[in-house]
Amino acid sequence: MSLERVNTVIEDFTKLFYETESLALKQGIKCLTTTELHVIEAIGNDSLSMNNLSDKLGITMGTATVAINKLSKKGFITRKRSDNDRRKVFVSLSKKGDDALAYHNNFHKMIISSITKNIETENLEIFTTVFNQILNNLKNQVEFFKPDVITNFLEGDSVSVLDIKGTPVIKNFFAGMGIKLYTDLKIISNSNRVIAIETPSGEVVEINNIDAKNLVVVKKDLYD
Repeated sequence: MSLERVNTVIEDFTKLFYETESLALKQGIKCLTTTELHVIEAIGNDSLSMNNLSDKLGITMGTATVAINKLSKKGFITRKRSDNDRRKVFVSLSKKGDDALAYHNNFHKMIISSITKNIETENLEIFTTVFNQILNNLKNQVEFFKPDVITNFLEGDSVSVLDIKGTPVIKNFFAGMGIKLYTDLKIISNSNRVIAIETPSGEVVEINNIDAKNLVVVKKDLYD
């Protein structure tokens, strides 16, 4: 089987599954979007801080706040400030939110049961094993997509600069080394105080970790 066929099968399944989910949602809970339902699913039976919720969903804090504001107005979630830190807000499901979650969970059970009913148990076991391997590989690849400050990468890592934080002075400091957006760098060494980086010119420069934390990078060897 070609990789192109694998890609087509996964894309077709994902598209059709979410289309089916959207149709079921319109019949059951018309006031919710699929995205809002996934926020409800992410909260589940927990009480999550906005930081934890955005991390769990893999979205920005701003996007999570917009979604929570809409769900709050619709009565699906409740918000409570932390007793220890009044700046922290925790969100949990209301009774209405619990009902929506139960509806969503029942839909998933029904649709999975329906689309697998004519497949032998042995073949389902094989499918589950293989798909879990694909899922684990995907989880490992996701780490390459996550930008982070350069000091959190390891000796030998090749990275690409996505953002340079700090004042104009800091940005000019890096520009003087030939480091700007989308510059490819290689980490030669990384200690608690200094990180040594090889620039595209082949020059190795040493930067103290305080300054280096202004460099936001992503791993370059994504497809290695």
